[in-house]
Amino acid sequence: MILFQSHAIRLNYAPSTDILTADLSVEHEFYLLEIREVLRTISDAVRHYDVKRLLMDSRKRMLQIDKESYAQLMIEFASELNGTRLQKFGRLRSGVASREDLALYIQEQVAHNFTLRSFTDKDKAYEWLLQP
Repeated sequence: MILFQSHAIRLNYAPSTDILTADLSVEHEFYLLEIREVLRTISDAVRHYDVKRLLMDSRKRMLQIDKESYAQLMIEFASELNGTRLQKFGRLRSGVASREDLALYIQEQVAHNFTLRSFTDKDKAYEWLLQP
């Protein structure tokens, strides 16, 4: 079921699998405030629907903010998710080295209450999310 849709994001929740898919793959330039709002929308949905599994696809997202601001936003987002009952967070790799390095840092240093994994294939990500 579609929980939210805008020009920037589409949130689709499947209650039978407890997977929230956050599709940010539209080719659209994202600015600081817009990224902050999108991440808040995702974390609010995770909290409100008590989501245990999250898949985020932002492979085509074009960022129009500096790396430091983006890193801070993503660390805040992961910290916010730590306060939910999220168990697994799958993300599709962007191919941008700085974003992949940040994802690895978050995976190792920030994601304390959930497991974060990166994938190149959406089907592989779903398979992992569905594993107990």
